[in-house]
This record gives sequence, C-alpha cells and structure tokens, in this order.
Amino acid sequence: MSIRLIAADMDGTLLDSRKQLPEGLFPLVRALHERGVRFAPASGRQFYTLYEQFGEIADELMYISENGAMICDGAECVGFSAMPRDVVLDAIERVRTLPGAYTVISARSGAFYEKNSSAEAVRNFNMYCARCTEVPDLAEFASREPICKVALCCAGRAEQVLMPAFADFADRAQIALSGADWVDLMRLGVSKGRALRQLCDTLGITTADCMAFGDYLNDIELLRTAGESYAMANAHEQLAALAKYRCPSNDEDGVCRTIRAVFDL
Repeated sequence: MSIRLIAADMDGTLLDSRKQLPEGLFPLVRALHERGVRFAPASGRQFYTLYEQFGEIADELMYISENGAMICDGAECVGFSAMPRDVVLDAIERVRTLPGAYTVISARSGAFYEKNSSAEAVRNFNMYCARCTEVPDLAEFASREPICKVALCCAGRAEQVLMPAFADFADRAQIALSGADWVDLMRLGVSKGRALRQLCDTLGITTADCMAFGDYLNDIELLRTAGESYAMANAHEQLAALAKYRCPSNDEDGVCRTIRAVFDL
C-alpha cells in the first residue's frame, strides 16, 4: 500500500460532536506532508469555511468542498462545477412551497440566502459558511451568477421532507442527503468521489493511492472511489456496509488514530 492522498469528511468524521478539530491534527498533517502524503478535507461545507478553519496549515491542504462542486489546492480553485440555471431557479421556487424549509446557494465568491429566512436557518447557514450574505431575492441573484450548489435546510427533517419533495429532480441534479437537516443539489455527476479523482489527476496518482474517511450518505462516492475506505463507528448503516474498514468514532479521534496506526506515526 502506497497512500499519497488522504481525504476526510468533516462533520461526523474529522470533527467531534462539538464541531472541533482533533488535537494534534496539524502536526500529523505536516508529518504526512514530509512523507509526500497530501491531506484533503472533503466536505459539503464551503471552501472559505474550510480554509479558515485550518488556519496555519491551510495552504498545505487540498480541498473538496461543496460536496465536490468546488475543488482547491491551497487557495487556488482548480475546479468549479456550475449547475444549469433553470435547475437552480426551480429548486429555489420548490423550497418556497415547503413550510420550515430554507435555501442557501453557493457561488464562487461565497454563499447567499434570502432575506426572509428564519433566524434558526441563518444560524445554520453561518455555521457552515464563513462567507454568507443576505440578498433580497435569491432567484434574482441566481439568474445572474453561476451557482455550484443549492443547499436545502429543514431542521431534523431532511430525509423525511426534503428528499421526497425533490425526488423528481433526480434526472436534473445530483442529490445528496448531507445530514439530518440538509439536502444538497449539485450538477449531475458531481460528487466527492469525482472530485477525489480530479485531485488524483492533479497529483499524478491513482485512486488506489487514496485513503478516505466518512460517516454519511454524501460520502458514498468518496469511499467507493478511494482504494482504502473507512466508515466511522458512528456512520450511517448504508455507508458502513460499503466501506472496506471501520474505525473509531469522530468523538474517539478515529481519523487521526487510524492514520497514525497505518503510517506508524
């Protein structure tokens, strides 16, 4: 086994239940870098949020953000998959018909939400988006800016409310259940797995040279793509069933513990 790239989901995987990065992660990433191994957060989160979160090592990382719709090497954007405009506008209109559901959309410059969003929805948007801006009319904004992701928020009811409501979008958009509150829509074909392959091309390696960690259904393609795949102990059952290995939970520092064991660090 010759691992050259490690990709790890954030929420429920690398981050603990308090949304904190594990202690000792930064020295570990630098030790890996010295061995020629790159580390890539692979998240539904916005790139700017991830970059800010990794502070002093931010420029050393590669990033799979927006569930694979925006890919970066350090601060440089190396991939942006814009959605068809009509799909974005139809999704915005559909959410407006669903009580308790709200939308935040991702452009290259940051995230945007509509003025009438609830205080709880805005709190959620700001939790995941370092650059998040209110606009008077989301549809008007989306009609003139390329959008790579439409994130739908419905507190605690994403699977029960949002997934059925957007089932008929399956032939127009990539749909990912990203958590208890979130469903993400991207351009067809976009996934963390596809983004991982693009990073492999950038590095001149194959997916067999990759290790990946995940916990939820938006990590399916990521784990299917990587040669060495790990589902967290707290992972969704469907993801656990397809992973090559299991590792300790996010609250047990499962990602770092596994990396240290595999690389004898």
